[in-house]
Amino acid sequence: MKIVIAGGDTKAEYIIRSFKDRHNELIVINPSLQVVERLRKACFVKAYHGEPWSRITLEQCDVFDADIFVSLCERDTDNYAACLMAKRMFNVKKTICVVDNPSNVELFKKLGLDSVISSTYLLGQSIMSESSVETLTKTLSLDDNRVTVVEKVLLSKYEICHKAIRDIRFPKYASIAAVYRNFQVIIPSGSVVLEPKDTLIMVTTPSHSKTLLKYLETEVSSSERRRRERLLKRVRASEEPAEEEAASTPKPVEETKPKPRKKAQKPAETLVEEPKPEEKPTAKPAKKPAKPAEPKPEPAPAKPTKKPGKKA
Repeated sequence: MKIVIAGGDTKAEYIIRSFKDRHNELIVINPSLQVVERLRKACFVKAYHGEPWSRITLEQCDVFDADIFVSLCERDTDNYAACLMAKRMFNVKKTICVVDNPSNVELFKKLGLDSVISSTYLLGQSIMSESSVETLTKTLSLDDNRVTVVEKVLLSKYEICHKAIRDIRFPKYASIAAVYRNFQVIIPSGSVVLEPKDTLIMVTTPSHSKTLLKYLETEVSSSERRRRERLLKRVRASEEPAEEEAASTPKPVEETKPKPRKKAQKPAETLVEEPKPEEKPTAKPAKKPAKPAEPKPEPAPAKPTKKPGKKA
């Protein structure tokens, strides 16, 4: 591939090192002689001294039919003039113009340049995409803002949730590229049911990106929301008995162990009832002294028999 790098200093060196090892033909043009000599020694490439917006310089450097022409000059007007001349007079396939003023991006594109790059413009786009994380939306522009990739996180209040893709009537100006759910990528099909917290990755055009977001963010009606809440309650109610059964499955194993414990609990109950039988033994001693009362009169008459014997 034939690549022409016009202007620039450190930026040109970085691009040269990036494309040098890919078997590309590099042509470097720079208006500064010092930069030309430094690039020759550092990168070992063909570097020419001259103004890249000059027709004579481009003819001497053989820029005809180049695949890519990159202009990295300090002034935006110089970059525009160099790219426009390379495209119209030297049949360059694609021109890339670098500008400092972000307002020149759209202007230079309308004037016929293929690609216009501004570091400030790209910084603003990245800040907007990062700040849109709060709304759970990310956008990315590809192919010079001709294709837009939209990343959207679905909420439970959206109308398309809990529905299959074939039933939501997705707009024709966009398509779902993938569904990201629980750290897994799902290739979309008509039977895939969209759930809350799913991340949709969609492809559309820049002009339809806002209408696509409005379609996704349409909320369900109050009646539909109530119906969904009822369904969720039914699902949760059906899941609770299953959880109870799962929790009760290990109980039979535990029943075999506490069997001896139940036997030990019965004597514990008798111990509690022991104070009642303690009253019965208090009544029994009243009957026992009645039995010895009968033999007492027998020894009474025996004593006087012994006494007269002693007197004799």
